[in-house]
Amino acid sequence: MKWNELKKLIVPGSSCVLTTHYSLDGDAIGSELALAGLLTQLGARPHIVNHDAVPRIYRFLDPGNIARPFGELDPGIVESADLVFVLDVSNWERIGEPAQAIRRSHAKVICIDHHATSDGIADIDIIEPTAAATGMMIYDMIQAFGAKITPPMAAALFVAIATDTGWFRFSNTSPAVFRAIAGITEAGAVPAEIYSFVYENLRWERLHLLKSGLGTLRSAAGGKVAWMTLSRGAFEESGADEEDVEGLIDFLRSIAGVEVAILFRESPAGVIRISMRSKSRIDVGRFAERFGGGGHARAAGIKMSGRLSDVTERVLAAVDELFGSKADVNV
Repeated sequence: MKWNELKKLIVPGSSCVLTTHYSLDGDAIGSELALAGLLTQLGARPHIVNHDAVPRIYRFLDPGNIARPFGELDPGIVESADLVFVLDVSNWERIGEPAQAIRRSHAKVICIDHHATSDGIADIDIIEPTAAATGMMIYDMIQAFGAKITPPMAAALFVAIATDTGWFRFSNTSPAVFRAIAGITEAGAVPAEIYSFVYENLRWERLHLLKSGLGTLRSAAGGKVAWMTLSRGAFEESGADEEDVEGLIDFLRSIAGVEVAILFRESPAGVIRISMRSKSRIDVGRFAERFGGGGHARAAGIKMSGRLSDVTERVLAAVDELFGSKADVNV
């Protein structure tokens, strides 16, 4: 569907719910807030409803507290919506709590996503696996609609694109990304301020959690894989929470010779969440699909039940197959 055809569905006064995946990242919340700005300009009434609250490092993007967790709102807001926009995810399970209310609604569901793994949950799928971030797609949508990018929208788009390209370090950083970023900064995004908000406000608890995790750091496949674990004990001893995990996997990815970085963390419910990053050769999105997860070639996630040690062993055994080498339990 062309963007201009989508524009016909957005009429003044229509109620639009925006949602994304649990464990909000910069692309997810940035895309939502930028799209909410566009919908407001078109006369629609946007409501951002997610499984989680906005992480601390991204709250500067939402001073009006527009984005809310599902549990704080009347489910009727979702169930009575005219349109539902699902961003940066395309399967029900990863949406979390809002999913059931969306399925009960009579709304037309529109999925805008850049991940190749899609379950076809929407009435209208706009999937672009070649896009560097969902924020890039929202930027293109705003341009196609001929709308204005306000400074708050610009900051949201900058965060969406910058975080999903590793601050323009990853292989998905294309000339199109820099052209978009030029337009976004001209519209009011201030890179230095945004970087400071996101990366220079670390809590001591996060650093203590990292210290604990580095004590478990191991290699596999002859040094081509780096992995570490975060147990519930590590969270309790450090005083850290789930938000403090954001970005820790980048320490593993930065090790010389490492092709794949893996972070295993034990959630409060006992579920093991697995984050994966790849530098160039390995498609971790396709690998994650083997365990019911998903993502894209360079970044993916998996959620599994079981003991942390058992899940770690199972996933690493499968990783060994990718490289044809046995795991090395030494750093």
